[in-house]
Amino acid sequence: MKSNRFSALPLGRPDFPSGPSSEPASPMRQRWPFTARQAELDAFAACLESPATTAVLIHGEAGVGKSRIAEECLTLAAQNGHRVERAVATASAATLPLGALAHLLPSDAVSDDAVTAFHAAARTFGLHPGRNDGSQRASRRAVLLVDDLHLLDSASAVLLGHLLWARAVFLIATVRDGAPPSDAVESIDRSDSTRRIAVHPFTRVQVRNLLRRCLRHPIEHAALETLVSSSRGNALFLYELVSGAVGDGTLALGDGLWHLNGRPGGTKRLSSIIRRRLEGLSGPREDIMELVALCEPVPLASLRSVGTDPGDVEWLERHGLIQIHATGRRTYCTLVHPLYGDVLRRRIPPGRRRAIYTAQVETLRSHGVRRREDALRLASWQLAAGLPVDPELLMSAAAMARHVRDFPTVLELLSGPSQVSESDGASAPFSVWLMRGEAYHHTGDWERAEHCLARAQERAVGDTELLTAVMERTQNLFWGFGDAQRTLEVNTSAGAGLGPGARRVLRINEAGYLMYCGDIRQVLPLLEDAEQVQVPRLRMWGQLQKSLALAYLGRTREAVELSRRVHEEMTDAAGEGGRSDPSAHCSGPAIYRVVALTEAGRPDEARAVGEEAYTGAVGAQAVYLQAWIAAHLGRCELMAGRLERARDWYGEAISLARANNYPRPLVISCAGMAVVHAQSGSAADARAMFDTIGRAPADQQQSAKFSIELAAAWGAAADGDLARARRLLTDAARQAGEVGMYAYEGWLLSDVARLGGAAGVHERLSELGRISDSTLARARAAAAAAHVVGSAQSLRDAAELCRSAGADLLAAETAREASRAAEREGDTRSAAAAAILAGQSLARCGGARTPALGVGVVRPLTRRESEIAALAAEGLASQEIASRLMVSIRTVDNHLLHAYTKLGIDSRTQLRVALAALAEVDVSPGGSGSSMDSPPRSCE
Repeated sequence: MKSNRFSALPLGRPDFPSGPSSEPASPMRQRWPFTARQAELDAFAACLESPATTAVLIHGEAGVGKSRIAEECLTLAAQNGHRVERAVATASAATLPLGALAHLLPSDAVSDDAVTAFHAAARTFGLHPGRNDGSQRASRRAVLLVDDLHLLDSASAVLLGHLLWARAVFLIATVRDGAPPSDAVESIDRSDSTRRIAVHPFTRVQVRNLLRRCLRHPIEHAALETLVSSSRGNALFLYELVSGAVGDGTLALGDGLWHLNGRPGGTKRLSSIIRRRLEGLSGPREDIMELVALCEPVPLASLRSVGTDPGDVEWLERHGLIQIHATGRRTYCTLVHPLYGDVLRRRIPPGRRRAIYTAQVETLRSHGVRRREDALRLASWQLAAGLPVDPELLMSAAAMARHVRDFPTVLELLSGPSQVSESDGASAPFSVWLMRGEAYHHTGDWERAEHCLARAQERAVGDTELLTAVMERTQNLFWGFGDAQRTLEVNTSAGAGLGPGARRVLRINEAGYLMYCGDIRQVLPLLEDAEQVQVPRLRMWGQLQKSLALAYLGRTREAVELSRRVHEEMTDAAGEGGRSDPSAHCSGPAIYRVVALTEAGRPDEARAVGEEAYTGAVGAQAVYLQAWIAAHLGRCELMAGRLERARDWYGEAISLARANNYPRPLVISCAGMAVVHAQSGSAADARAMFDTIGRAPADQQQSAKFSIELAAAWGAAADGDLARARRLLTDAARQAGEVGMYAYEGWLLSDVARLGGAAGVHERLSELGRISDSTLARARAAAAAAHVVGSAQSLRDAAELCRSAGADLLAAETAREASRAAEREGDTRSAAAAAILAGQSLARCGGARTPALGVGVVRPLTRRESEIAALAAEGLASQEIASRLMVSIRTVDNHLLHAYTKLGIDSRTQLRVALAALAEVDVSPGGSGSSMDSPPRSCE
């Protein structure tokens, strides 16, 4: 099994550094594209055009990207016709008068006479002091970039101040936050004509988008989380981490997805940068930094107990090396940046490391192990120091690690020399076997999980322990091994000798698994008793299965509410002090919420819940849950028609499932990816992905079987055989209906309608829409019925309903047909409005190419109207457009009026939106003329 998680270590867990990083020969050692900073560039453009502004100070922490933004600002100024110059202030140049600006000035400017120097410099920048003839100033000010303004020498600062006062130059300057006070910065910053632009670290979304653009493929979320947490969004650190990881193969491309094979160490340059920032540390300050690097977060009380001078702590905080923050009634100290810890830990000798851990053990013991996390910290430090650990302490520490869902640490603690080995079944108690089995299950080691959970079942005392062991064991057998028969056998055999209440729990457990391979309508009544189960963990599991059954039956309001309530109850339980309930990972229940919200037509909420859960699963290194959450997020995006997002999530699930041998999520994800390829117009990729499904185990849950049929049908459609596609979908829909899987039946029949078979399925879809309370089910029914009616208005109304249900691709297809219908009816304005709606929806679909989209272009405007509208959308005034096209202003205004009328708009802002939407549907997908390139005709 291959792990895919290499982020920062959890609370109290010591880190052992790898060897020194070597400088890789990385293909990434090239300049990254300028991105995610448009807001800052727009702010500068506004300042440059403002007569009231003479200087812009671009400030932020070191390495955040100030200089790059400043360069882009200078480039923009040059493009707008300004003369541009550069200067770099350095500590060495600061020792020389005018050292930073000397290269820009004529020889007579370097003078002891300040007035002479100013006049010479002013003439250099186009200003002629003393003149009053109207040519005093050039039409556009020269723009000067000064990097690291806080290092500017005094003479240059004074001269620059005069030039700004005289408006001879426009200044762009970078200033590092936290830099020592500087006369140059303060004098310019005090001016009313100076504006500040703050540069912040990249957000997680910005890092994801940047890396996708640079690496040309998506990056798995676990790797993304590692890079975000390691770099903290700092552009320089991120660049060096990615360059080093690509160069040495730590960040590798597989299955179309970048993934990490280890923890990124960066480059020699990055280590050098960090070492320079840590220069000057010695004595107590160095001791503090080493202690925090090994044991963070460190309570301030612990620092004081080892004789630390408060002044040293204040010095380190003031210089941006540590930070102080409060949690409850304790105040902690941590490093400002995780990369500081990497460099510090690498240079601490083993003996010194053991001494620090030993001292912290004694300090924590002297203060008392009072908080629930103290046991985990104490045990971890004792192990790191090579000290013997009391077995009871290890058990408490393991329980705390399980409580925070850190399953690798559970295994580390319970596999130490103080614990009973897995091969020794004589003395290990029930709780040890249960925690081991649970941890192995959540980290994807099914064989060891089965061994440990079987031992736990043997040692269970009382109904509650036995039920807990059986529930964990059957989950591992069903979801890990994919063995439904063995799952049911274990569940049945455990009932001997149990009381009526316990047997009821086992019947609920059995019903939960039968739901995946039987008639949901018959299983649901068996799950109704879940509310009566007294053991919270077992009750909540049964309730989650019930929520899934409700979602598939179309009772989505109940499903959403029940799954939300259980998920929040489990999350709250995990956060309560003193609780260490052996409950499943809190990200797991989120899957049921994602399914319920997706089926209800609430994909935005499903995304939010799923992405938060995925981040939690990454943090807990719960790889199996990552695969399932990614698969269900891919399904959510596929049902919404957002194919690019679906491709990313399915790709992540496939990568995780293949690397760790997870057959069930692999099958569902490969089927979903095949549909994505087919709906993107790539028949060859769809066939190749579908072929991988044929090697899957025969024992599949019903949702997987219907997903496979969906993939086969869309593969046929991509090959141009729409009749076969409709037959496959219709047969699968019939089977789904026979077992109460109404959600899948509706999905499959809706796709029949999309492929030209609306006349044969719209009545059943309408019936399903009445059975279900789902907005999505009603939208599908409305779209199919509107295709049968064929009027532009009915199709437009259905498209709006699809859009409100988050079904973007179905909305685009239906609106596209509404536009065609309006054209047939001679209503040009309605045709344009429907085309705009289609384009707006299609813009979110990531390159969709389905038969219902067709190849016909929508052109409601004449060539001249389109030409004038495009220029107006760019921001040109009527007079400018008239001059460029050599027509009268009246002609321009008349054409714009006609365009506004046809498009149903009344402003230039709306014009830009409308033209962008039309552009989405005004491009032929190309192709060879297969059925994927033309609208499907009804087969009735």
